[in-house]
Amino acid sequence: MTAVLGPTTATSTDGVPIAYRRRPGPGTVPLVLVHGTSAHAGWWEHLLPALPDRFAVVSMDLAGHGDSGRRAVYDLDSWSEDVLAVVRQAFDGPAVLVGHSVGGLVVAGAAVLDPAAVAATVLVDSIVVDGSPAQASEWRPPRASRIFADLDEVASRFRLTPPQPEADPGVLRAIAEGSVRAVPGGYAWKVDPLIFGAVGRPGMCTRLPDLPGPVAVVRGELSVLVPPSAGADLAALTGRPVPQFDVPGAHHHLMIDHPVELAAALQEALAVVSPPQRS
Repeated sequence: MTAVLGPTTATSTDGVPIAYRRRPGPGTVPLVLVHGTSAHAGWWEHLLPALPDRFAVVSMDLAGHGDSGRRAVYDLDSWSEDVLAVVRQAFDGPAVLVGHSVGGLVVAGAAVLDPAAVAATVLVDSIVVDGSPAQASEWRPPRASRIFADLDEVASRFRLTPPQPEADPGVLRAIAEGSVRAVPGGYAWKVDPLIFGAVGRPGMCTRLPDLPGPVAVVRGELSVLVPPSAGADLAALTGRPVPQFDVPGAHHHLMIDHPVELAAALQEALAVVSPPQRS
């Protein structure tokens, strides 16, 4: 892990506070890291030292996640507005956006909603082709939040979705502990259960054909969600080449099972899509 500055709060277009953290350092190229479903900014923290020094790196919590505020209803466009709120507050120019899983669709949506605020995008193990409506599971309202007695119980109950056979136990423990807040009687998940009504739905990829600017795909070689054709599929949608960087042996949660290799793939992808450092 590395020290981060924050959290600081930006305000999304509907007034929801959005928490973000900044990596200390001299970098001048704005870079925003966006997590996936039910995750938080801490999923990226152990990767921050490996990212090039030329980047001014911010990691953020989407609404309903981490230390950000909640809304009554969630959708991809409102999460994209959360990202844009952070870009506008944290930087004085367009940012490179990196999103994992559904976060990749969120950053793509941000680029479509405000192309002037986004210099480039990198989609990390994100679907780029919608599944059929029949594949979408029925969404049901959440049950009451569970209270855990201590952090050991939190760590023992923490699960990755989709599951995978590999994970760095130290990284997994840190992420699990960052996923809860102290409440009377113990700890509860920070994530708002209502966010699950916005994911796994038909139409998640509708913004992608309009995605502007440079874009790259980073994919786990063994991902159960994203096929090897992801870059080519996105290129067909956007009408321009999309470089793809596969992480050998990695599953969907690349930052947990192959963090060193993911950092290397991100460096390659960022070298292709991002602007040079400002003097």
